[in-house]
Amino acid sequence: MVKRGAYYLVLSGAVGILYVGAVLLFNVVLRAGALTESLAFPVVFTLAVLLFFNPIRGRLQAGVDRVFHRTRYDGAAVLARVGSELASTLDPERIAALVRRAVDGAIPNAGTRLFAGDPGSAEPREVGGRTSLPAGLAAPLAMGRVLAATGGLEPAATTAAEVHRDLAALGADAAVPFRHHGVVGALVVGAKRSGLPFSSRDVEFLRALAHQAAIALENARTYEALKELNASLEERVRERTRALEASNGDLANALRDLKAAQRQLVQSEKMASLGRLVAGVAHEINNPVTFIAGSVPALSRRLERAAEDAPAELVRVLDEAREIVGVMARGADRTAAIVKDLRTFSRLTESARKPSDLNDALEVSIRLLESHWRERITVHRRLTPLPPVDCDPGQINQVFMNMLTNACDAIADEGNIWVETGVDGPHVVVTIRDDGRGIAPAHLSRVFDPFFTTKDVGEGTGLGLAISQGVVAAHGGRVEVESTPGKGATFRVILPAAATAGSLDKLASGR
Repeated sequence: MVKRGAYYLVLSGAVGILYVGAVLLFNVVLRAGALTESLAFPVVFTLAVLLFFNPIRGRLQAGVDRVFHRTRYDGAAVLARVGSELASTLDPERIAALVRRAVDGAIPNAGTRLFAGDPGSAEPREVGGRTSLPAGLAAPLAMGRVLAATGGLEPAATTAAEVHRDLAALGADAAVPFRHHGVVGALVVGAKRSGLPFSSRDVEFLRALAHQAAIALENARTYEALKELNASLEERVRERTRALEASNGDLANALRDLKAAQRQLVQSEKMASLGRLVAGVAHEINNPVTFIAGSVPALSRRLERAAEDAPAELVRVLDEAREIVGVMARGADRTAAIVKDLRTFSRLTESARKPSDLNDALEVSIRLLESHWRERITVHRRLTPLPPVDCDPGQINQVFMNMLTNACDAIADEGNIWVETGVDGPHVVVTIRDDGRGIAPAHLSRVFDPFFTTKDVGEGTGLGLAISQGVVAAHGGRVEVESTPGKGATFRVILPAAATAGSLDKLASGR
């Protein structure tokens, strides 16, 4: 500093001598003119000299600095250039690379390293590396002190053996701290290649550069935090969306189940009310029908005995009476059959169940109905081996009888009936198809309604399919129907192969 002060003094004297010389020179040259006699001339002359000599003074001072400190950089220009680059990057490793390049370009040294961390975390770690800032340096740096191994920047710190040891361990000659909101750390530089110590100008440059690096690192951390927050928010939105979709699906399933239960309850109540009505009507009809059916044989026998000794004219009358009695007997039988169907529909009794082969039941039903289609309808069988079905054989036979009878009645002249069996997973499927007149689309949804029939008056009661559906439902199965007018109808009876169903009474009551 003394040597530099001496140089400044000599140079300042030289500048002063030049100034005085210039004044004398101009005074001699311009003594004859009136210009020097003006009061404004000294002021203007002095300003002109200052404008001319001040740049010279600055260049001389910069020359002295280069001689004594070998400083060749313009700190403001370097900071302006690096600051614009730091402001445009959000990558911590890129920030560290820019800082190293700026320091190495302005102050060539043995190596520049950037350490950063959170205020509440442990020792700051090197950006882009794995080294941590030693605790012996972190404590004084956290207090804002600049540490140097040489040069006397922080006398109290440089005398500490621990600081010297930690700086030597990092291969550093100086450490400049920085702090900006959520980022703390230090800019550590190695020894200058010139061998000279760091000057106050170097320290101010390093402080400013470290502050810019801290701002850039804070921006990078904020950006990463926003990215993580955005990613977490998107994931939470997706999770919430999936949860809502699952909830909506559960609600939709629950609503569908509730509607199905509601329909089942309404249908069960309707069927229960109808069953009670039908049971009462069947009971009231059964008594007189039984009386008539029981009286017809006795009346026939009496008419036969009366005809044995009667005259010819009376015999003719008695024969007519016997014909009328026969008509009464057939009507009573027909009425008894209807009453039986009504009683079956009103209350399907729970009979003993046992494993049965549905192929055998179909064969029995086909043989019993053979008289209905003899020489008119061809029955095609495609029966495959089936697992046993736990069922009431009598009720299942009634189902097949009703469907085969309907198929036969749907064929006006000659035609075909296909009977097929198969297995679909845990269910046994029986398909009965005909090529008769089919079912109109308007009637397709009503074929299982009690007392609904498409047959002519007196040919059907409308209970066959209703009873069949009730029997199949009591066995835990279902009946499906398809039809195209003019091309026949197809009925499928689907029953579980295992004993999973209760009686229709239990199904209707919900027990």
